[in-house]
Amino acid sequence: MDEILERGGLEALVEATRVREDWFCVAGAVRGLCAAGEFGQAWAVVEPFAATGWQPAVRTGADVLWRWGRVDQALELARPAGPQEHAFDTLRDYAEMLLRAGQLDDAIGVLGPHLHDPRALDALVEMTAGLGCDERVLELLAPIAEDFRRDPEQDDLRALWAVLPAQARVLERAGRTDQAIQLLGADVAARRYGVLITVEFYAELLARCGRIEELGNLANTHRHSAVHPYVRALESLGRTEEAVGDGIVVGSGMRQESVQEPTDLCHGERDEG
Repeated sequence: MDEILERGGLEALVEATRVREDWFCVAGAVRGLCAAGEFGQAWAVVEPFAATGWQPAVRTGADVLWRWGRVDQALELARPAGPQEHAFDTLRDYAEMLLRAGQLDDAIGVLGPHLHDPRALDALVEMTAGLGCDERVLELLAPIAEDFRRDPEQDDLRALWAVLPAQARVLERAGRTDQAIQLLGADVAARRYGVLITVEFYAELLARCGRIEELGNLANTHRHSAVHPYVRALESLGRTEEAVGDGIVVGSGMRQESVQEPTDLCHGERDEG
């Protein structure tokens, strides 16, 4: 579609949407029409698809309406109509549209009741970055994080490991770095972190905060997850020889010494150190 648009084929593409019920043609035509400022025509093209309730078309249609200046109509289209097969996609798109309309509290309110779904949790953290509402987000994350910490092996909580790095991430951007390190460090020490990506996040957090000694200790016990952040941190400080001296790497290529790396990324299956 991009090639057709680049060759000036917008009119032909729009015409094709009148004779073919092809979403790719519709999406391409809408993209070209919006780029040309023809939002009314773009809406006419996408409206029949959006009316079916199919989420990709609803998302595109709401975007067209918002860019056309019809914010209320865009919100009405994006608003979930009821239980749907892909409920999260609908909620996320509606929350994003509310944010675009400047309705931050309402956007948070849409996702808040669904934060036991890790996708909603990640979406909330991503959407609210830089919007000055970190304390409110932390209030929503705290009880979920505490539930997970209390019993990380409980079946209905096990999938919520992502709340730990999410909480640390929001604490960090709220200027509460020491608390982020303290909480996540305790989680890593107690091995209540789900998959090893949590350890990787903790290592990167230590690196960003210049906590080199703690990062080095972590690299000695969690080589698979923490060695590379440790080496990068030392290299940025011109201290690569320290890693070499520790036997962690040979050269700046960050090749680890002969270490049997774990094949299972879930904790409790195999120790790293």
